[in-house]
Amino acid sequence: MFGVKDSLVVDIGTVTDEIAEKYNVAKGCKLLTWDFVLVTDEVTKKLREEEARKAMEKLGLKHMAIVNGLPVPEVD
Repeated sequence: MFGVKDSLVVDIGTVTDEIAEKYNVAKGCKLLTWDFVLVTDEVTKKLREEEARKAMEKLGLKHMAIVNGLPVPEVD
């Protein structure tokens, strides 16, 4: 099955005179406007670990640690 998230569907605009001059592109070209959010490696790592912990808890895995980005059993 294949699908597209509604939040990723956007309208395609057209380049205006002002945009064409500012960015040196042809007037009338198609224009896609999208806001990208860039995050640091630290934020990405923290989010991955949080999501991995949530997934492990759903599976009933309670005594796990994240080591080098991988889940491993916590051992005394």
